Formats: sequence, structure tokens, C-alpha cells
Amino acid sequence: MELNDLRNLLQKYEEGETSLQEERDLKKYFSSEEVPKEFIAYKSIFNFNIESRKIKYPKDSRLKSAPTRKWAYAGVAASILIIMGFLFFNNLTNKKLEDQNLGTIEDPEQAYLKTKETLQMVADVFSDGREDLEYLNEFNKTKNKFIKEQ
Repeated sequence: MELNDLRNLLQKYEEGETSLQEERDLKKYFSSEEVPKEFIAYKSIFNFNIESRKIKYPKDSRLKSAPTRKWAYAGVAASILIIMGFLFFNNLTNKKLEDQNLGTIEDPEQAYLKTKETLQMVADVFSDGREDLEYLNEFNKTKNKFIKEQ
């Protein structure tokens, strides 16, 4: 094969435009011993399949795994410790809450006044939010004027 033909064929190969017959010709050419030095890199590409067919793998190629039974027991033990710790600390927290006075008011009159004060604070917060909505209404009115004109 001439060097110009070889260069053109390799260019077509790199662009993915070769036919199967042209690839067979390249494989046949590079399987010979007489390859110019500038094309030595292509020799390994086209001879890869020939060399890889020679490799034999044993039929039983399974990896031996370590026994996982002891790790399973460790996982179960860790789960039990986590659950026991959660229950223990949860009971301590509940006991502390029961011991504390959480603002229980015995006198009905004082409870009523405290509830009224709390509800007034909530109403004030909602009123502040309503004032902000008025700005939004003004914005919408102005926006609608411009949209209707266009």
C-alpha cells in the first residue's frame, strides 16, 4: 500500500468514514512487520483484537468474600444500643418537662387575661401583614394601567 493511500485511509478511519472492507485492509496491512515508523502507533490499535484473543481467562474467576456474619451481629448490636439510648434519654427529657412549671395558671381570671393578651399580640402581627398587602394592591393597579395601554 502506498504511503499516500495509507494516509488517506487513516484520515478516513479517524473521521469514522471507512467501510468494513477498508478497515480489514488496514488491519491486514498493520499485521505485517513492514510498517513505517510514523505509523507504529496505529499498529497497536489494529493488532489489539488479535492479541486480546490470545488471552485465556480461567472459568472460575470468583472472588472469595470474607464472612459477613460477624458484621451482621455488630450491626444488630449497634441498632439495639441506639434504640436503648433513645428510650433512656427520651424518658429523662419527659421527666424534666413534667417537673417544670410550664406556665399553668390556676386562676381562671388570670388565664383569661393572659389568653387575651396573647391573642392581641397575634392580631397585631396579622395587622402588620395586612398593611403590606396595601402596597401590593397599589403596585397591581399601576401595573394593570401599563398592561392595558400596551
